[in-house]
Amino acid sequence: MHFQRFGDRVQIRLESGEHIGASLLAWLKVEGIGYATMTGLGAVSSATVSYWNAATREYEPHQLDDQMEVVSLIGNVSIKHGEPFTHIHVTLGRRDLSIVGGHFNDAVVHPNLELWVRPEAEAVERTLDEACGLYLLQLSDRA
Repeated sequence: MHFQRFGDRVQIRLESGEHIGASLLAWLKVEGIGYATMTGLGAVSSATVSYWNAATREYEPHQLDDQMEVVSLIGNVSIKHGEPFTHIHVTLGRRDLSIVGGHFNDAVVHPNLELWVRPEAEAVERTLDEACGLYLLQLSDRA
């Protein structure tokens, strides 16, 4: 992984063979980032993407073992159980130009992935919402 700061944003480049999930979480922990937004693009040789089933309140993972373009990656970073946590959605393009997408679990970069990360000054925690079974952002203000 390589990175460079540009004002209040960081450009990250992951290389072929890197697992996005583990590499990104390790970097976030070292950097002490408690909240950030992110976007990205690039390509992967495999990915695990999930669909959240509201009826079962569980993620249904799908392993995709194809070379795919990362058409869009968008998400945020927060804190869950004292550690950095990423919530990312991804759209992946296949060779036939069809796309698949959903909740990002992990992927192996090939040949390159570029992420823009914009850290914020304050950390945001996630806590379990019993009503839906998901860990949701705990934000200070309410409309």
